[in-house]
Amino acid sequence: MDKTQLKKYATLFGKVLGFAGLLFVLYKFTHEYTLSSFVEQFNQIWSILPILLLLNLVSMMLGISAWRLMLLNYAAESFDYKTAYYYFSKTEIAKYLPGNMFHFVGRQALASSIGISQKDMAKVSLLHSFLLLGATIFTSTLFAFFAKHVPTYILILMVLSCIVAIVAIYYSYPSFPVRQKIKINLLLSVSIAIQGIMLGIIITVLSPDIDASLFFECVSIYIISWLIGFATPGASGGLGVREGTFIAITTFLHVDIAPDIIVFSVVLVRLLNILTDMLMYLSTLAMKKGIKGLEA
Repeated sequence: MDKTQLKKYATLFGKVLGFAGLLFVLYKFTHEYTLSSFVEQFNQIWSILPILLLLNLVSMMLGISAWRLMLLNYAAESFDYKTAYYYFSKTEIAKYLPGNMFHFVGRQALASSIGISQKDMAKVSLLHSFLLLGATIFTSTLFAFFAKHVPTYILILMVLSCIVAIVAIYYSYPSFPVRQKIKINLLLSVSIAIQGIMLGIIITVLSPDIDASLFFECVSIYIISWLIGFATPGASGGLGVREGTFIAITTFLHVDIAPDIIVFSVVLVRLLNILTDMLMYLSTLAMKKGIKGLEA
């Protein structure tokens, strides 16, 4: 089987998985909610929506900062944050259509304007995915340590995964400075942690009696779900995969939170993600002056 066929089958698998995930989420949603109960829960979190949107924007900004640091290591000339923001935000929406990983293709357009070869730009995309994988594992494991009800065998597997990720990050891309890799990983870790914390905040507002242990458990599970959605090729931004995974894991671990709150929270975070991606994309339509490669 050649690479083209393998890519085709992987993309098809991702799309099928995403569609199955959406059906699963829809099934859970229709069984847990009536229109009145949905409106009631939405009214409970209405006042914190601006805070959640701001947190999401901060998460994205940190992710862009990490991406820019990677590019600067290969670029023939320096470029400002505005340029990185433009290309990142302009292409991020491509993960929904045609699907995951295609947003990296759009970023290849930045390469020539900052003196990066197409080969090195592809390396940046792989490094970005690799460090994002490591940051997700680190962050999820950290939150899992503060959760009382995570099974010991799962925690051990997560710790072992962290060790493997640390070794892999240290020895991979030997030409890339280790200090830079650490800095980028920290930025990505905070960015991903914010995504989980957003979900934790929503659950806390809807379940005022939730304790810290459950909060950390939900954050850890969501981060793992985020990773699975990100790593599924062809799935539209992990749509359906992330949400279905989160619901499935919380059900498997018997997380002591009402099923309707779990479904509502994960769907709301997704809607906030989509809204943020759209706002950032729309902001690029007003940007041109000062962007490398677009000045003319």
